[in-house]
Amino acid sequence: MHNPYASPASQLAPAGGYGAPTAEPYRSGEHAEVSAASVELLRQTKPWVTFLSVMGFIGSGLMLLGGLFMMVAGAFVPKTGPTPFSPVLLGLFYLPMAFLYIYPSLKLWGFSSAIGRLLTQHTAANLEAALEQQKSFWKFVGILTIVLMTLYALLIVGIMVVGISAASRMN
Repeated sequence: MHNPYASPASQLAPAGGYGAPTAEPYRSGEHAEVSAASVELLRQTKPWVTFLSVMGFIGSGLMLLGGLFMMVAGAFVPKTGPTPFSPVLLGLFYLPMAFLYIYPSLKLWGFSSAIGRLLTQHTAANLEAALEQQKSFWKFVGILTIVLMTLYALLIVGIMVVGISAASRMN
């Protein structure tokens, strides 16, 4: 019998209404089905992930070609005037940067491919494969951000030291 004066009960509360809320147990398994809403959201994400992956590959290729061009052209161009960096050194800088872009592009491509598999088979294994690729991408981006922030901080400190050193020599 329903008591209209009883306090509202949580949907997650046990049958007696006492104790900590409980949720449905987590069910895992290779053949567990993924909700249609999750699949639809990932379906909408797939074209953008693929686009950014392809752009990353194109950017890596152009950076590689640009670096090689600078190195070859720099070897044949006579050095005129005071330049801080030769084109060969600048080209050498671009080569590792080109390879640095390949890894996140591969992870985005893997994410997109895993989403494609999820669209055909709505299994938890396919969802987990997609999320694993996404996790690896964001982990790489996070580590790269930390490295770049550290390099920027070192560069700022280095510029300040050089500036202070140069100013003290002038006096």
